[in-house]
Amino acid sequence: MTETNSTPLHAVIDIGSNAIRLRIGALGHTGKLDIIEAVRAPVRLGRDAFGRSRLEPATIDQAVATFRDFRQVLDRKGVPLKQVRAIATSAMREAGNRQELVERVREATGIAIEVISGTEEARLVSLAVRHTLPQLEKQNALHIDIGGGSVEFVVLEKGQVTALESLKMGTVRLLSRFGDEDDRKFVRLLDEFFAANAAKIRELIDGTAIDIAVGTGGNIEALGQLGRQLLDNDSPRRLKYGQLKELGKILDGLDYRERVEKLQLRPDRADVIIPACHVLRQVLKLVGKPDLLIPGVGLAEGALIDLLQRRRRNAHEDALAWAGAVARKYHVDREHAEQVRRLALQLFDQLTPVHELPARDRLLLELAALLHEIGIFVRPDGHHRHAHYLLGAMPMLGISEDEQRLLALVVRCQRKKLPAADDPLLDGLGKKERERWLKLVALLRLAIALDKERRGAVRELHCHLDGKRIHLVCRGEGDLLLERWAALRQKEIAEAAFDRPIEIEI
Repeated sequence: MTETNSTPLHAVIDIGSNAIRLRIGALGHTGKLDIIEAVRAPVRLGRDAFGRSRLEPATIDQAVATFRDFRQVLDRKGVPLKQVRAIATSAMREAGNRQELVERVREATGIAIEVISGTEEARLVSLAVRHTLPQLEKQNALHIDIGGGSVEFVVLEKGQVTALESLKMGTVRLLSRFGDEDDRKFVRLLDEFFAANAAKIRELIDGTAIDIAVGTGGNIEALGQLGRQLLDNDSPRRLKYGQLKELGKILDGLDYRERVEKLQLRPDRADVIIPACHVLRQVLKLVGKPDLLIPGVGLAEGALIDLLQRRRRNAHEDALAWAGAVARKYHVDREHAEQVRRLALQLFDQLTPVHELPARDRLLLELAALLHEIGIFVRPDGHHRHAHYLLGAMPMLGISEDEQRLLALVVRCQRKKLPAADDPLLDGLGKKERERWLKLVALLRLAIALDKERRGAVRELHCHLDGKRIHLVCRGEGDLLLERWAALRQKEIAEAAFDRPIEIEI
């Protein structure tokens, strides 16, 4: 790819389990990603993290030296640190002493490392895939990203993310767990381990007919290259299931040294490609043996696209699309949810001078409105508690883990009495966070109350301030007496949240 002046250069450093990668690029005139620099350093953090749950001093030294080298590349290319994002995945998530590496890298280079969740990892890789393969908008696809510590699965229905899962079955992890066995037993243990996790993948697919599979990660790209090298495949960007099965037989028939010498695999690839091939083959078999596309992009490219396209905008779109998929899965009353969302956003926007919440909380309120009734799927009685559990346990796209906890807590408190100040539900929330939570709860409760009859009768809300008093005027169809009565029942909580009296008028 060639350098472009369409957007300023940005950079991403991907701290994976098997390597650390630097990507520098920009968006071209067509909106496509142009990579002008790609560097890979074979630092295997996963070897320590998955075996001993901590990083050894020599590994930390190697990683810091890599970051120093990367900083020189960034300076040479003129990329300021404010346009650099460093993200760490599975190995760093599990290393008990990860903060030592984070602090040493910051001291040595000024680069801040961000440890992201498996869900965010899946979102970013999926973003790169959708950017590279626009044809997926017309197909149902299963995206499989095989890393060193985990494997991310994303279901794409006509280009929209509808389900995702991160499973701890990455190549370095499997090698650390089973690699001491002889080759024959190692392969058998891999297959048994996959079989134990197959139910989670079936549940993720949930009956969706998969038209095509997409594979990302260095091992999958290496398998594509081997398909062309050993099987005379036309392209390294596509593999059929039968070809993958044949490659597996060839790889299993060679020892480590032979894979390096005869197949010319890198030493840090020749061992992990075995579990990668087996996991990939089993997944494709499980979902109907579709062809596999290999776009040649990964987490670093996805994070770079995200950075260049303004992270919050992408995250906002992904979060709402994901909420829509969850609402469909749990058979939410969509008309009611949409009306609650519309009213909640009107309240948020018109009461901004009063609540002074950050713009980001507008998205959290929107998600709460769309998803507040998912608990009814489990059991109508106490559905707010069931929704709290579901939202806390499921992967969520486009929001952080702290935001997810807050979202779940807001939905939990949509009805019934609020928790007391010493309730364990509120543990970990400081004074400012509790004020933020209570304001979001008040806005959600008012919006739900104003659609009490589920008939969408309230068409417009007008909020204005009269001195210290809030006047909320409702307009719409019918007398709106029941909606006003329901809203008045939330008056005490709203007045406590906004620290001023409220009048509700029709």
